[in-house]
Amino acid sequence: MTFVVNGMSDNNNRNRIGQDFTLTQLLAFAAPAILQSLFSQLFKSLDDGLFVSRYVGEHALAAISLLGPANAVIMGFSNLFAIGASTLSAQKMGEGKQEEAKQIFTRVVLISFAVGLLIALVMNVFCDPILRFLGADDSLIDNSRIYVRIVISTTPLNLMGFAFGSYYSTTGHPEMGLICSVTNGVMNILLDIVLIAVLRLGVLGSSISTAAGEIAVFLIGLFFFVRKKNEIHFTDPKGHFVETAVASAKSGFSQFINSVSIGTTSLVTNRTLLRLAGADGVAANAIIGELRIILTAGFFGFATCVGPVIAYNFGNRNPRRLKRILTHNLKIWFFGTIGITVLGLFLRVPMLRMFFHEGYSQNVYDMAYEGLTIEFFSSMFTAGCVLIMRMFVALGNPKVASILTTLRNFVFRLAMLIILPLAFGTNGVWFAFPAAEMISFILGAVLVYLNRDNYGYGKSGMAYMMQPRPGDYIPYDAER
Repeated sequence: MTFVVNGMSDNNNRNRIGQDFTLTQLLAFAAPAILQSLFSQLFKSLDDGLFVSRYVGEHALAAISLLGPANAVIMGFSNLFAIGASTLSAQKMGEGKQEEAKQIFTRVVLISFAVGLLIALVMNVFCDPILRFLGADDSLIDNSRIYVRIVISTTPLNLMGFAFGSYYSTTGHPEMGLICSVTNGVMNILLDIVLIAVLRLGVLGSSISTAAGEIAVFLIGLFFFVRKKNEIHFTDPKGHFVETAVASAKSGFSQFINSVSIGTTSLVTNRTLLRLAGADGVAANAIIGELRIILTAGFFGFATCVGPVIAYNFGNRNPRRLKRILTHNLKIWFFGTIGITVLGLFLRVPMLRMFFHEGYSQNVYDMAYEGLTIEFFSSMFTAGCVLIMRMFVALGNPKVASILTTLRNFVFRLAMLIILPLAFGTNGVWFAFPAAEMISFILGAVLVYLNRDNYGYGKSGMAYMMQPRPGDYIPYDAER
């Protein structure tokens, strides 16, 4: 059925995210984004983790890992604008405002470049003081400095590439994210083989390969979005940059808080491990973090892909279709996380072995094995928190997502990181993450239940927040 929204014809067949997805169709639609996120993290781990750890050493891996908080803040700014803007554009598409959706995209790409340029300048000018604050001592700072000079300097292009990536699902082409991920990963690995394994350039080689991969992702996205045939492409932004930045920031604030808080907890974790176990503890934590994220990466990709679908149906004022999408999400989360936990426990030894060269530190291996075993049981809670936060952002309710994110990372994680190591030493660091994720998930489930009648996924069928607004001429058809 074709109907009119604000004077514009809307046809769900025109926008791929407006389909009436079955469970199988939703999985097929999200599959490229799931694989993209999985491959992206897998390739990143091979680059920053496996190659550096095996061919350079655990202390070089620790030097790179110390930049984790800075990278998290950079990712926070990516999320602040890109995810928020893509959600707004999807809502506008659901309302039939296609041109406005394209203008938002164009503005946010330019905003991302400006923010990235500022970050790169600050990180390079104040490089050593920042590295010292992050915990780099004389044995680590040289390698950390190399990473900043090369990788962080590409931040403007990196943030623009992230903005492109956030919009691929909105355009109905999540497979582009997979193409970018594979290109980035293959380039990283090939350059790592040449620069690290063959030429023995160490952290310098790793930094060059990482920067080259980010540049390639940017160029692919630039070529894609200059083409007018795509549903979202570059257009005249017509000013309004401040308004778009503020609106995007409101929608993406929970994601920003999530990234910044991850940086904060990463800093506290590294400092705690340096005190309890030295650089070996930081290296073990880096390996644990890489493997943990690999196993849950698919859910991050799924959440990124399904977010615009949720936002479209919210903007389209279609509660029954929205309920079906959320029901699909619940099934994918439950069965998927059980499978991941079992698989992770079964493959933990061969996965760990990949990160260790001949003559490796037994102490690092033992800590990584013990910590990984403990943290695998957080997969279900982590994936659940991610899907819940992304759902509320897509439903135009970032306040709930921000509350959950702030409590999850700034309160629960920091509290666990402070309390548990006092009782359990190094093992307390490994227990902190699962404990915080479990508490956060319980809180998120409560928030989902309390909002059931606002969005129509409760038994009553009520959807108070999805009633047509003044100016929205959307007749309720038989399906609603």
